[in-house]
Amino acid sequence: MKRYSTGLPALDKKIEGGLPEKTVVLLSGNIGTGKTLMGLNFLIAGAKKGEKGAYISLNEKEEELLRACKGITSLKQIEKYLNKKIILEHIPLGKMVDLEYFTNIFASFPKVDRLVIDNVNKLLLFAESKKEYRKHLVELIDYLKKRVGVTILLCETLDATLDTNSGEAYEADGVINISFVDVEEKAKRMLGVYKMRYTSFEPRQLYELRVSKTGLKLSDTYMV
Repeated sequence: MKRYSTGLPALDKKIEGGLPEKTVVLLSGNIGTGKTLMGLNFLIAGAKKGEKGAYISLNEKEEELLRACKGITSLKQIEKYLNKKIILEHIPLGKMVDLEYFTNIFASFPKVDRLVIDNVNKLLLFAESKKEYRKHLVELIDYLKKRVGVTILLCETLDATLDTNSGEAYEADGVINISFVDVEEKAKRMLGVYKMRYTSFEPRQLYELRVSKTGLKLSDTYMV
């Protein structure tokens, strides 16, 4: 099975080389844990291999995403791939944008190898009910599996939850969560793989995710 590098070599080693082809992976975590940076890093890793990627944002505009990359050496590379191998698309939420509407928008995009959607929380806001949201979520995931090499859905969570409690973790093929954990009286970003179909891995082991001026790096050994 083809695998797509996450952009973090240590993480790739833990999941048999990367994210499985034709899957949708939920990347969840509290605010400020680095989900956006990891999503952009994922696209850059693909661009280096000649793969096409798209970052569809329901939050930040293109200039805001680029500003976040400027302070990190490895992410600054996104500029040379922009509008060539990587598309940054901002979808304003000034009107009703539900999952069905979003799927129709994506259908007009060129075929891509890697896709990051930021984030599912905004789509939930426009659902009339959790039942309707879950139905369209299943339809969207099924659609993305057929059209995209691999998709990462970002999801902002509260406390220790893996999703919004609306079924995202259950429906996704994989779940990676980033959280702040106090280690020796210091808060650290900790990443854990909780689910990854078609993959043998050690579940629920937490590894430190470091975000520095040079880039993102995951520790090789688990800490918790």
